[in-house]
Amino acid sequence: MPEKHSSVPFEAILDTLVEGSKSLPASYLTRFSDIQSSDLALLKKSWANIKPKRRLSLVEDLIRQNQENTLVCFDDVAVVFLEDEDARVRSAGIRLLRESEDARFVERLITLLEKDKQLLVRAAAASGLGPFVLLGELDKISPEKLAHIERVLLPRITGTDDDLVRRSALEAMGYSSRKEMVHLISEAFEENDPDWIASALVAMGRSASEEWEMHILRSLFHPDAVVRLEAIRAAGALTLTRAVEPLLELLDSGGEIGKELRFAAIWALSEIGGEKANAALESLLDNAATDEEADFIEEAIENTSSGSGTLGLDFIDLDNLQQSDLAYEEADYTEYDDLEEESDEDNTSGRQYRYDDD
Repeated sequence: MPEKHSSVPFEAILDTLVEGSKSLPASYLTRFSDIQSSDLALLKKSWANIKPKRRLSLVEDLIRQNQENTLVCFDDVAVVFLEDEDARVRSAGIRLLRESEDARFVERLITLLEKDKQLLVRAAAASGLGPFVLLGELDKISPEKLAHIERVLLPRITGTDDDLVRRSALEAMGYSSRKEMVHLISEAFEENDPDWIASALVAMGRSASEEWEMHILRSLFHPDAVVRLEAIRAAGALTLTRAVEPLLELLDSGGEIGKELRFAAIWALSEIGGEKANAALESLLDNAATDEEADFIEEAIENTSSGSGTLGLDFIDLDNLQQSDLAYEEADYTEYDDLEEESDEDNTSGRQYRYDDD
């Protein structure tokens, strides 16, 4: 277990938060993990005295801590964040639960999805239900709980809520094996709106089904940068061997694709693996332009060796992407159309789920 610095009174940590002029030392963040009931009571009592900006900063710090440290668990304090009056804090609190397997949060997320007045919170709640759909498919929550989640999310996809909520529901249900999802994903992919296409690609990547291979391969050269990004992610998530060549082509374009797309392609290669992908990663490491890129490629190579995709690409915040980072000279979007004419005999793996316990 991580060191908690229990010698520091929790009241002192709260005083620092309330006072607001001093930054909270990162080493103290673990005190919010598996928090003691007495400390949780103190946090609830002091929460209203902490400035909204400081509350949001705390939750975002805990999210980063959660991403970097697999031993921490902030489920108990997340309850406080979900009840905050600030929509940004509620949304961040939902993101903090991304790794949670505690089914008690299902009803809280459903309530936020159905009743919260803020669009961003409803969308975050829909997204937050996605991991629980996966847990249901893996028999880690009850069939009844999974069925309840699906009954809530499915109508949202085709409902009258804002498109962001509907797309978030589609992405969350990407983990589902329900037969309706093939039609819903296909329908979203055929939309003229790049946002819907991107969400369809997210759902494809989560489906654990190679039936979407052609859609994903063609989308690697879509004119919209976010669509390309999600296609890259989906290719990695589904370990599509035939995506290696187009991914290498994207990487050969150098700085034209921007850092986010470049890093996404590198990570996708590590998830796909194989002799060609591995050799490409080694070559990329030898020619890395920056120390940051070299460090990332080393992580990708380690990921290939371990056969685990636990890092994923959630570190890329689409809301904060700059258009210059995603700039790319438009390629031939139809380049991979002829792949549809090839035999599907090698696509026999069927549906399977991959889950990383760590």
